[in-house]
Amino acid sequence: MLSTKRCSHPAFSAYRLSASFILLGCLFLAPILAPAQTAKEFGIDRSNLTRLGQDVQEQTLKDIHALHATWFRDVLGAGTPSAMAAFVNEVKVAKQNDLKFLANVLPSGPDYDNPRNENEGEDFKRRCGWGGGSLKISQINLTKFSQRMHTQLDLVKAANLTIDAFEIGNEVDWICFNGDVPNGHEATQEEYMNAVRGYAHFLKAAAEIIHDPHYFPNAKIITFGIAHSNDQRDKPAHHFSKPARMVALLRNLDGFNYLDNPLYHVDGYGTHIYPNPDNLEQSVTDLIRQDSELLGTDKPTWITEWGLPPNAYPNKKRQTRADGIREFCAILDKVHSPFGPPFYYAYNLLLDENKRLLPEASALTACSR
Repeated sequence: MLSTKRCSHPAFSAYRLSASFILLGCLFLAPILAPAQTAKEFGIDRSNLTRLGQDVQEQTLKDIHALHATWFRDVLGAGTPSAMAAFVNEVKVAKQNDLKFLANVLPSGPDYDNPRNENEGEDFKRRCGWGGGSLKISQINLTKFSQRMHTQLDLVKAANLTIDAFEIGNEVDWICFNGDVPNGHEATQEEYMNAVRGYAHFLKAAAEIIHDPHYFPNAKIITFGIAHSNDQRDKPAHHFSKPARMVALLRNLDGFNYLDNPLYHVDGYGTHIYPNPDNLEQSVTDLIRQDSELLGTDKPTWITEWGLPPNAYPNKKRQTRADGIREFCAILDKVHSPFGPPFYYAYNLLLDENKRLLPEASALTACSR
């Protein structure tokens, strides 16, 4: 849902646009719910916080720390000098509030020889929340991208700061964040593999730089958060079906393992979960099972976005959103699968009209127990 413009999601955009809208193969019949580890850490996302004033940034990160969050997620700053400086300051303020930092690495216009946004216009705006279209990951000039990454990380290192984890890409399985996804038809095998290879090369270029001994060799590398578009509702298709397969293919793509190799190791599989508020447990576990069937459980799942829309509560069970937040955290405690910290999307949806935290925000502390 992160974007350098506006944010959207195939499940969650409808909430916000209307209101603000072991491999499991042979184990499939075994229940996915079982006693498991309690989530010890959780995070909160506030997209593009660097674009807001210094006082807003400081208050936001102070509030997130006060909710007992241990992680914060935002986009790695775009390539302009002012954006890069703002990002370094954001990392500094996060560290002052004892927050670990997950930086979402996205393509940017300067990474392309001839940047061209695909599918821009009103139809794209209705679907994604902004009209500007999306860039093709397969067309990134990796030399330009690498130069930008070096410059940005040099600035972070010069400030004696650390980034704890990097999520490479965002929702590249649907059209809003990847122009390689076909507009209004199912992908051919050629189109699909072109997108997979484009992401693989992007992941490799970013991970090699991040794990360079000069930068952050101990930082976690997380694959892109999967959007999970709905095959029944998104017809004709503007997404890749069973998107975890994109990541699974990286284990042996053109004879190379893009997930584990001598230069870097991916530490977790990114996913986004926007469950049905009226059937929370089933919708959460169905998505986790869908990913696990293709990826296995050899690496933790990092839920780098999850959220519950304010306008969906009270739900059909007469639960409040605070009830839903606590239930979501309890479900993760029961799922028999390793997890990284889950990140609530988003901080600004926890605020009232006066930009003060809603009382229900405190329910997120259930994720820290």
